Amino acid sequence: MKKRQTFFAILLTILSLAFIAFVVIMQQNFNNPEFTDIPTAETNASDNDGDNDEETDSVAGAAGSVLNENDDTEEAEEDSTDAEITLSTRTVVAETLNARTGPGIDYEIAGLLVQGQEVQVEDNGDKWVKVITDEFEGYVNEEYLSEE
Repeated sequence: MKKRQTFFAILLTILSLAFIAFVVIMQQNFNNPEFTDIPTAETNASDNDGDNDEETDSVAGAAGSVLNENDDTEEAEEDSTDAEITLSTRTVVAETLNARTGPGIDYEIAGLLVQGQEVQVEDNGDKWVKVITDEFEGYVNEEYLSEE
């Protein structure tokens, strides 16, 4: 009987350590910017064409948004200064939306927006728009904002 209790205690300890190691590894992968999410239907469709090399970000606003490797973020910034900027208030439609420090997924995350949150938007006609909140300013893909 004592051997059986010792065996279960050791087994429980091993399983607990394995679970802790699993959680640590998953947190490392989640926080790692190189971590890629499961491909979305949008990327699968483009992979079937065979003519586009695209990668997606793993979080909304990011999640599902597509970045062509040929896009030059400096050109996007230059183009945005030439276009007419319109100001409006929009609502976030994604469950969570990363706002970036620049117009693209290659930029650092400036803050997090949540579904239903209203933000001030500077729109210059590009795919990425500047959002302004009380806490931060950043860029998001306009696809995840509604004008309602």
